[in-house]
Amino acid sequence: PAMWADAAYDKHARRARLKAEGKKVRIARRPNKHHPQLPPRLKHYNRLIARRRAAVETTFATLKNRMKLTAIRYVGLAKAAAQVTMAAIAFNMRRWAAITG
Repeated sequence: PAMWADAAYDKHARRARLKAEGKKVRIARRPNKHHPQLPPRLKHYNRLIARRRAAVETTFATLKNRMKLTAIRYVGLAKAAAQVTMAAIAFNMRRWAAITG
């Protein structure tokens, strides 16, 4: 399993914890006060993982903006999971309709 995230999650402690859990860390790198410029290798790495992240983030943006899934309206994990699942099903049905014409 891998952890994909944007640069806001780029912390040494988080990277170490994820590696200790046996997960592949796919967090975008960002400059910091010790390294104000990213080397070309890390800039290339950020571009590579951005492709994968963009597909996921686009889906969540669609769920949030078009499907109005901006807040969970139910109390309890089972009901909240059902709400997100139903929104994802509706999202996939809309995609299917658009693809098949």
